[in-house]
Amino acid sequence: MGYESVKVKDIVKRSVGHEWSIPEFQRGFVWKTTQVRDLAESLWLNYPVGTLLIWDSSAGAETKGATDSQSPTSWVVDGQQRTTALCILSGRKPYWWQTGKPWDDLLRKYDIRFDIHTTKPPFFVVANAATRKVATKRYIPVRDLLNLDTDVEKDQKALLDLARQVKLDGLCDGLDVTEVYTRLDRLRKIRDKDVVLITVDNDLEDVVEIFARLNSRGTRVTEADIYLGVVAARTPGWVRQHYLPYIESLGESGFDVTPNLVFRTLTGIGKKRVRYRDIDSDFWNETYILPTWERTKKAWSLTVKHLRDRGISGNALLPSDNALVPLTALLDRFPEATFDQVFYWLLQASRFGRYSTSSTSSMEEDLKEIADASDIKDALERLLARIRYLPALTADDFLRDYSDARFGRLLLYVLIYNAGAIDWDKPHMKIGFDSGDLVAGLTPQFHHVFPKAFIGDSHPESLVNALANIALIGPKANIRISKNNPMDYVGKYNIGDSQLSQQFIEPTLSSTSVAEFPKWVQTRAERLAKAGNELLAALRGDLKIPEPLASEASSEHAFSAE
Repeated sequence: MGYESVKVKDIVKRSVGHEWSIPEFQRGFVWKTTQVRDLAESLWLNYPVGTLLIWDSSAGAETKGATDSQSPTSWVVDGQQRTTALCILSGRKPYWWQTGKPWDDLLRKYDIRFDIHTTKPPFFVVANAATRKVATKRYIPVRDLLNLDTDVEKDQKALLDLARQVKLDGLCDGLDVTEVYTRLDRLRKIRDKDVVLITVDNDLEDVVEIFARLNSRGTRVTEADIYLGVVAARTPGWVRQHYLPYIESLGESGFDVTPNLVFRTLTGIGKKRVRYRDIDSDFWNETYILPTWERTKKAWSLTVKHLRDRGISGNALLPSDNALVPLTALLDRFPEATFDQVFYWLLQASRFGRYSTSSTSSMEEDLKEIADASDIKDALERLLARIRYLPALTADDFLRDYSDARFGRLLLYVLIYNAGAIDWDKPHMKIGFDSGDLVAGLTPQFHHVFPKAFIGDSHPESLVNALANIALIGPKANIRISKNNPMDYVGKYNIGDSQLSQQFIEPTLSSTSVAEFPKWVQTRAERLAKAGNELLAALRGDLKIPEPLASEASSEHAFSAE
């Protein structure tokens, strides 16, 4: 491991000249304009701005947007956002940005200016229409100064002329031209500030461990990032031309999942593992990756199709995206399986948070069960046995706060969708999704049947926010109903008995008073629990479920605390 101090101007130079590589798998520039502004201010105030971590890898990498013939072996893995921001502040295009309008648009958006007149923070502002219209030299583009080299006579003269113009504009009271020059030169010298650079040239296994532990301003560098980079190096063109475009297409179809999640499905299908360091090195080569990728895409296609057929046209309602890893592996192994029993397992696994939070061990256990199973029924019974306890739903499960119960929201949606619920505002439109396309204008919204503003302080907030007080309706109906009394809005908007029944709401809603609200919520919770148990029983079919242990059977709630 090597340490060195690198000047800001040299960081920019290496980025512009393609001495450093930003791997293709790295995400794009996501910093806000205020973050770039704060970076400039930190340098001005001589605050530390963190270290950059470089991996000196003789293997090279498939680099983002590279069009030249250079093949640098140094990867900027921790510090890409800061490196790009320094290039923007300097007004110099890093090699990974397209020339022309994309770069011009970026410079305009991140137009950071120095307020020469102020004597206290903030010293820097993000330019807007107002600052750009100021006729004086008060707001000076940072990039105009960072590109000046006062060892060059013409640059020194340009800085002095700027100082003189500042004074002619009546700015910087109490300072003479020389003092203004010094102030401007202090900003210019940001380019000479030192940033600590850490370079590692360890073997891949050690580097993965280093990167997996890193946190950079809240952005975790994961093992998947690194191994995806390894694949990019060993299979040139695959990441840019196939892998990332496919993930983009998944997002366009409603499954807005991360590249890392899809990579987990790839290794889950290919090696039944999601701990990358336990996978033999040969797997990352083109010979193994490409056929496994074809299988993975087919499994994803089946996953998307089956979930869409259930009205789930995206991952937003799923309690955890990690559930997609064993699901795709299951559909890869048993592509001809009917989905009812698979869906039963998926709901139960989601119900008990099987793949929430730290779920690596759970995923690998389940991937092994899938691999060892003789058929789909055997696989599902093995997976259900891992959950161990599958009690019936009770009314209490629907008295949980809807904002905390991710599985509860999913189940409520599935029940209402299966009931063929029609929107309360557009009686010809079905709530949800119709096996492929989102119904125009009817993205389901969670609506309090008895609105919070209407109930007020009459009953506990926990009761008002219960799942049993939630309906799924279209956005226009949600807005129109707002905080109105159900005794009023049901008749006003012609919400018929059948529309209420599709939401498991009794026709007596329109005559239910605020005082009767607790009893109404309890009744609907019981009705939803009954419908939920009927749905699960129908999906389960002849699957055997594990016998509960005595200690587990006393659990108060079926839903996990997500």
